[in-house]
Amino acid sequence: MASEKSIDTTVAEAYEQHMVPGMFRHWTELQVGLAAPKAGEHVLDVACGTGIGARLAAAYVGPTGRAVGIDIDPGVIELARQLSRGGETPMEWHCASALEMPLESDVFDLALCLQGLQFFPDRLKGFAEMRRVLKPSGRLVASFWGPLESNKGHHVVVQGLERLGVDAAPAKRACSFSNTEEIRATAAQAGFAGIELRTEEGVSQFGSIQSFLEGMTRGSPSTRHAVAKLSADARERFVRDVREALQPYVIDGVLAYPMRTHVLVARAQASDGGTA
Repeated sequence: MASEKSIDTTVAEAYEQHMVPGMFRHWTELQVGLAAPKAGEHVLDVACGTGIGARLAAAYVGPTGRAVGIDIDPGVIELARQLSRGGETPMEWHCASALEMPLESDVFDLALCLQGLQFFPDRLKGFAEMRRVLKPSGRLVASFWGPLESNKGHHVVVQGLERLGVDAAPAKRACSFSNTEEIRATAAQAGFAGIELRTEEGVSQFGSIQSFLEGMTRGSPSTRHAVAKLSADARERFVRDVREALQPYVIDGVLAYPMRTHVLVARAQASDGGTA
């Protein structure tokens, strides 16, 4: 097993520094607030990244509760572990697949999966595995970016890559689970009940276009590998094109562009004979 010192957190640090405040924190606060974790509850953050969802939930459940994060990337798990040290709420972190979680069944009151399911190789199995670890009374809050065209930052990056002949499929994956009927049907097939879906319009706000570029090229799981394929000259053109496309969304140096997300709320089991 790798020691803590041998785990490279460079990418995770770029994600935490740029992507979390720019693209994720606002939405995570909204979704954790919607989930309304209660004191003493056990909360699971699936595909947790550097753990912003679990850390926010920990403030709700307090020292009598429990917050657990799981992600397949050892770098983000190691950084999440470092960032959560010293807190009052018991927190634990697992580096494992969300499709085969090393967790007991029927133990969590709440599962969060914030912008993760679209990256799973088997979305139905992902939903089913989350339902497995939830108590019968448990609930799920999951989110999914809307269509690529409604998420300006991702759209500009994809256009820039395709213009240079680079396969942008990994970058498109972030917005690949955006059909609300497909989301609802997959959750229902996995056994979830009381399914509610809402679409939220919001803004992703980065301190600068440079911060956005740092996040997308160094910290984003879905875009950094594609950008890495560019030659030095092509990368310069890519950066120039992205800057030009996003300039209309810059005010006083701050980049703020529109972004749409779908939020699913569901129960692990129907209550009072109800159905999905």
